[in-house]
Amino acid sequence: MEEEQDFQFILPFKNSDLLNSRGDQFYVQQIYTANEIPEQLLACKSKVHQRDPFYIFEHFDTYYSIIETTANDAAAIRNLMRAFDLLYLTVDTLGGQLSPLLSSSEPPSSHDRVRFLNLTKMTLFLFINTVKRIDIVVQQVLKEQQLNQQKKRGKQAEALEQYPDWDVKRGKFLVQLYNVMQYELEKLWSPPVAEENFVTMVCDICYRTLELVPQRADNRQCIDTLFYIFGIAIKRYNHAITFPARILQILRSTEHASTTVANGILLLHEKYGITTVFSILMKDIVEGLILDTSDTAVSRNFSNFLTEFSGIAPKMMIPHLSKLGDELLGCESHVLRNCVLQIMGDAVVGELTSEELDDEMKEARNEFLDSLLAHVNDISAHVRSKVLHIWHHLKEQHAIPLSYLIPVMREAVCRLEDKSSLVRKSAIQLIKAFLENNPYSGKLTHEELMKKYQKEVQVMEQLDEVIIEERKQAEKLNEQWKLVIPELMPIIEQSLNESPELQIDKEEPYEDLVNKILPLLVEKNYKDATVLVRKADFVLGNYEVSQLLNIEERCVYFISLFKTFLSMASGFKDSSEEMQKQIKTVEFLKDSIEFSLVATCAMPKMLELLMSKTNTDVFEAVDLFTTGYLFGIQGTQAGMQRMLNLVWSSDKEKRDAVSNAYRRVLFTTDLTGRAHSIKVVQNLSKFLSEIEYGHYTALEQLMGEWVASENVDALIIQVLFERFTLKLEGTTKDESRLALQLLIMASQAKSTISSANRVIIEDIAVGERAKQDPRIYTGCLQLLVNSIDANNNSKYYKRNAMDAKFVQQITSLFLAFFVHPKLPEFDALAMSLFEYYYRMCQAPDELAQHIVKELLGRFNDQWLVSAPSSAEQPPLTQTTDIPYSQPMPMSQGQSQSQLPSQPADGPVRMPVYLVARFVFCVGYMTIKEMIFLDMDVYNNMKYREELTALEEKKNKKDGVNALRRQTVSAMEVRKRLSGVAAEPQQEPDDDLVGATAEDNIAEEINAICEDMLLYDPNALMSKIYPLIIDICKRPGEYRDQHLQQSATLTLARLMTVSSKFCETNMSFLMNILNMTKNIKIKCNTVVGLSDLTFRFPNVIEPWTGHFYSQLHEENTELRLTAVKMLSHLILHEMIRVKGQIADLALCIVDESDEIKNITKQFFKEIANKSNILYNVLPDIISILGDINLHLEEEKYRIIMRYILGLIQKDRQIETLVEKLCLRFPLTRAERQWRDIAYCLGLLSYNERSLKKLIDNVQHFKDKVQIDEVYQSFKQIITNTSKLAKPELKAVVTEFETRLNECLQVTEPGSNPQTDGAPSESRANKTKTARPGTKSQRGRPKASSGRRKQNARPETSSEEESSDDDRATRSRRQTAQQRNRMAPSSESSD
Repeated sequence: MEEEQDFQFILPFKNSDLLNSRGDQFYVQQIYTANEIPEQLLACKSKVHQRDPFYIFEHFDTYYSIIETTANDAAAIRNLMRAFDLLYLTVDTLGGQLSPLLSSSEPPSSHDRVRFLNLTKMTLFLFINTVKRIDIVVQQVLKEQQLNQQKKRGKQAEALEQYPDWDVKRGKFLVQLYNVMQYELEKLWSPPVAEENFVTMVCDICYRTLELVPQRADNRQCIDTLFYIFGIAIKRYNHAITFPARILQILRSTEHASTTVANGILLLHEKYGITTVFSILMKDIVEGLILDTSDTAVSRNFSNFLTEFSGIAPKMMIPHLSKLGDELLGCESHVLRNCVLQIMGDAVVGELTSEELDDEMKEARNEFLDSLLAHVNDISAHVRSKVLHIWHHLKEQHAIPLSYLIPVMREAVCRLEDKSSLVRKSAIQLIKAFLENNPYSGKLTHEELMKKYQKEVQVMEQLDEVIIEERKQAEKLNEQWKLVIPELMPIIEQSLNESPELQIDKEEPYEDLVNKILPLLVEKNYKDATVLVRKADFVLGNYEVSQLLNIEERCVYFISLFKTFLSMASGFKDSSEEMQKQIKTVEFLKDSIEFSLVATCAMPKMLELLMSKTNTDVFEAVDLFTTGYLFGIQGTQAGMQRMLNLVWSSDKEKRDAVSNAYRRVLFTTDLTGRAHSIKVVQNLSKFLSEIEYGHYTALEQLMGEWVASENVDALIIQVLFERFTLKLEGTTKDESRLALQLLIMASQAKSTISSANRVIIEDIAVGERAKQDPRIYTGCLQLLVNSIDANNNSKYYKRNAMDAKFVQQITSLFLAFFVHPKLPEFDALAMSLFEYYYRMCQAPDELAQHIVKELLGRFNDQWLVSAPSSAEQPPLTQTTDIPYSQPMPMSQGQSQSQLPSQPADGPVRMPVYLVARFVFCVGYMTIKEMIFLDMDVYNNMKYREELTALEEKKNKKDGVNALRRQTVSAMEVRKRLSGVAAEPQQEPDDDLVGATAEDNIAEEINAICEDMLLYDPNALMSKIYPLIIDICKRPGEYRDQHLQQSATLTLARLMTVSSKFCETNMSFLMNILNMTKNIKIKCNTVVGLSDLTFRFPNVIEPWTGHFYSQLHEENTELRLTAVKMLSHLILHEMIRVKGQIADLALCIVDESDEIKNITKQFFKEIANKSNILYNVLPDIISILGDINLHLEEEKYRIIMRYILGLIQKDRQIETLVEKLCLRFPLTRAERQWRDIAYCLGLLSYNERSLKKLIDNVQHFKDKVQIDEVYQSFKQIITNTSKLAKPELKAVVTEFETRLNECLQVTEPGSNPQTDGAPSESRANKTKTARPGTKSQRGRPKASSGRRKQNARPETSSEEESSDDDRATRSRRQTAQQRNRMAPSSESSD
């Protein structure tokens, strides 16, 4: 092989360069064919087994032929893999021979150096190029697999079978390469400096691997090996300049490299101490980002790298952050701003949280925090959300200084009104984290904090006075000291001179010495005191130190000790240190109050988010209210109550979120067993005492869920009963009543709670407590009624006999309560009694009539009195003009036998409150009688009928199924048979689906209600109802407001019994609604109309307009009632949705938040019910857009923004676009054009809907001249262009072109509006010439002050209305006529 040593191997620039012969350079002499290569590889294999690496000189051409082949067939791939295995062994052998050669202290000979240099270069050249070739083939195969993935799924595994464990082999190759690089290879060159091409060749395969291989858990060691090689190349082979450039290139082009490179750079720093490379890399990255600040793949890759690196090595990032912030925080790309801000946050968490930071580091930390705080208000929602997340992370890591806590909290509260739901969510989560991790207190109740603050301020003021006194005392002591020093100094000198080493008893305690010294100082016995002071100093262990001082210094030392003891003897104290602590305490409490106030400011905004259309807003708001309530934040109580509205949401996720929130608040304690149950009962009672009446039913619903899920378990029920019966020590009467209410709620879900304790409840209901507090009586009866299983029907439980002792007792007690003039909540008491009669007793109608007859008898026998004189008149109990008594009305049907002898000395009088109570009882009794007939009697008769049929058929098996039929009412059956829709929630009964022409039982029940209850001459009600009507008809004579309320409510209830009675008195009831000024009467009437609509929909339908007229009333309670009733009726499909719904849409901008929220929820619900909202939307837009309505433009936009946001179906949007465009030529006012254009701008467009807009350009081309109209169309273009597909962008471009054509300047002197609508001035002239008359709807003229601008107009000028508007105007005029004169019962709509 001597001849083979006379060449030198030059690493080629291109592999093909080795085919050319140049001087003594090595070149490839022969390229083997594919058929020849296997034989050559066998020869190579035999040489490898001989462990002689120099065979490469002879067989270089074989390996070269393999790596240069372009074939990708199976044979070529086999050759590649065999070549890799042989070269791996060859490099291993080479390393074994290089190790002794290069580790020797003697340099290698020139001959050996050249031989091993050529061998090393040739072997590594072949090894590295083999790996490159395999990588190329593998990538091609993978790419082909991806292209043919859908077609050749079954062959995917086969393609990779030719590369078994290639990732593992690549890892072995890199380890082998690293092992070779560890040798002192530079000794092979002369001078000993490795040539650059060799280092570049070795590192190039590492860079390629870095680009190809993403970091995974299973290849982490492989990636680390790459950077170990880079580290050796940089430290020993001068690769520091090339490395940053190549890494920068990889980061630019490779998305997955950011994590790999970040970990590698840190490895270089930790293992090799290489830091300059990172500085160069940072400089190049910043320069690259400055040149390209747009949101491109390059900027994203750089951002990912910086973020990854800051997360693992924040300390290395800190020196570069200032430049990063200065250069990139103002750039266009939000990705880059997010990156820099994330790095700042990581730096603060990782390195800047210590208490021992120097001033420079504190300044850097504050600079970073200031940047983060400023970008909470960044222009990009992505950045705002990201910064809030960073602050959240900082708070979790306790990395926010106290001085930043409140400013950050305040900014987060401001972000609750952000237009982006993502930002709002982040802000809520941050506020919640601040509350949960606040450094101030577990309870942030403002009142408690203020009390503590004021108390500590008083202590501080007292301390201030003490300090002033101490300063005066100190000045006085200093003056005394000046007089003592001349007298004391000689004594100390004498003592030190006479006995420099005084014999001292060590066992005498220091405290005893002090107690001896102080009296001596007071007596001015300084000589003896000096000896004791020296002893005390010795006992403290200062003797050896003082011995080191000279005489003069020791005198000064003991003088200072004497001054201290003299201060103690004089009783002097220094409170300055205590004052500093007190100042910190006061400042701390002041900060806690401010923190609490800032948190409180968030709650009104959170109330709005509770009713948001965005679910994330609702969930986060529920979560924050729950957290705030637990911390006692002011304002959260309102939120916890408002959350109860979500119990009725159709969205199950919202209902679950609310239920879980209340579980967390009410059922989470640190206690167990009975103590836990007592605490839960306390929480429930407190919450029940705070909720508003309107939320009571929602809490009932939640209580039912908690009972079903056993959150309210047997132990809690037991504690509730102990509270209710006052057996639990310390229970107050109010707590007992609250426990009773909670038991009522729980028993509705689980009847055994009541039935198992029936005897106890009955005893209390008629006991002394009930007599003293009628509310106990009422609650006990309600609790007893709940002993009936709600899943059962009337035929499955046993009723009490009429003459049962308990029934007689509650009746007697009721009659005693009836006459009590100051009885609270009589209505609830009476309702509970009649409810008990009709649910729990046999023959309840007879019991109820007995009560009425008894009351009538007592009226005649006891309560009728002559008008008393002023001296005898009892205290005033009413607020009417006749405060105590009213004339007893005489019904036409009453006979002299019913009214016995009357006093002859004056007109008959009776207490008015008794009449009001009697009238109320009559009304409630009647409606309960009707329900009893409709439900209980009907089902019982059907049950008997089925039993009879079963006996005839003798088929007990079928009978079991028949007896388990669902309970229905006679009214439902009649509606189904007559074709009138009942409530949609109730499924039709299988037994009634195949019913014949009529149900005899249902008809019989109906006949009783229609003809007998009120019209039978022998019926009690036929004699009483004229009395009710008489009271309603003569409000001037019966002026008591409570009496009028009871009479009107009773009239409405009587009307629900009989359709004949309803039709007869309907116009009278409408007159009461329109003419009375009593708001409670109006509200009761509206509720009564709602009930009547369910009972007799055909009778009430012509009067529907009176519902809508109440929406314009001034009184908030009346409007709220009307909104609730209308929403309920429309959602249950009892009222046809017409154009009048525009009146309901106006409530979206009502002054009352509750009305606004209910209205929004209503429109949200109907938007989910088929096409109801879509069908009436043109009417809403038309009516609200009428200029005579005088609706403010901003309010119009708020309404339409909400309603149009509920329209999501593409087909509906397309049709809506066309309808809105067609309205342009039908309108004459600029305001109307602006409104229509604004509505069009609110819609979301696809390709078809945008083409609709283009097709209708002719309808609004002359309106585009108006800037607001033009801007609305421009907004459509802007919004649709974002993230649009190419097809849609083409349509957008076409529309933009058509829109610009509309703006072209017309010929001079021509009117741009000639072809279109008249100008605004002309419209104004028209309006001035023919003003529209405006009348009030549904209320007297005097009550039109509050909302007259929002009230719908009844007429408009002919020039300003379209053909479809005329129909709407006709309907309005009809409603106006109804309001002026109520129609008779025969009138129709």
